Amino acid sequence: MFGKTQRGVSERPNKPKKPLIPAWLGTLAIILIILSFLVALILWKPWEPVQAKNQITAEHATEETNKDYRFYDLLPQQQVTPIPEQAIPEAKNQNAVVIVEAPKPEQAETATESGLKVSEPAPVANYILQVRSYDDPDQADARRAEIILNGLSADVIQSTENGKVWYRVVSGPYDSQDAAIIAQQTLQHSGIDSIVVKR
Repeated sequence: MFGKTQRGVSERPNKPKKPLIPAWLGTLAIILIILSFLVALILWKPWEPVQAKNQITAEHATEETNKDYRFYDLLPQQQVTPIPEQAIPEAKNQNAVVIVEAPKPEQAETATESGLKVSEPAPVANYILQVRSYDDPDQADARRAEIILNGLSADVIQSTENGKVWYRVVSGPYDSQDAAIIAQQTLQHSGIDSIVVKR
């Protein structure tokens, strides 16, 4: 019984089973996978350094910068010019306005035909706002542009002190002290400090 074949049952010879994928087809698939991996590596180039997308060369950045808006870059680099001592109030009072008087020019005397010397009438006092002095004309022009954007007139005046050239930013002239103070408050709302100078 054990080890013997039963009657009526024939013994089948064990035939080798056919594989689902022929060997040549499997080899071809492996070769194609390896080739596609190599092509992906060549296109990807992981061995080369990666450049940031937002990195711009210095030459390219200067070309793109609009020269009219350079003052945005120059504003953080401004130097502070000290305020004259007579312009600093002793008491911190918000309502107190300090007005600095500019040095008076000498009165010019003119000779008349009769030989009498007559002094010219003194000019009417007017007021200006002195904003700041710069040693760089571009910084002065940038501050002038900010004042103009606030709806006020502004000029840059070049002067030389102790052999150094300064560019003074002023606003005005204003006919009255009240007009100068209103302009000063307008600038203060924009974060621009100034002093009223009587001329």
